[in-house]
Amino acid sequence: MITLNLQLPEPVAAEFFSAAEELNRRFTGANPKIEAKALMAFALARHECADICAQFDLALRLVQGPEEPPFNPVLTQSFGREDRPVPTQPARQEAA
Repeated sequence: MITLNLQLPEPVAAEFFSAAEELNRRFTGANPKIEAKALMAFALARHECADICAQFDLALRLVQGPEEPPFNPVLTQSFGREDRPVPTQPARQEAA
């Protein structure tokens, strides 16, 4: 087992502490009481390498800006009407 000391932003830590309090209210017989750090460890333990890489790849590409190659080419395409050629309507022919 590896022990890590992490600094979390206060709003993130507050969510885990709130979740621990809520779970302890729901499961009053839990012994020992559920702690925020146990929830954090559980949340981290469920990820696999590919999941972690995918999350950080997305986040890093989003913050690096458009000069980086796209992680998903579909997101770089414009789907507005202005990009599609509008077919011309055939000329009306008067009935003879």
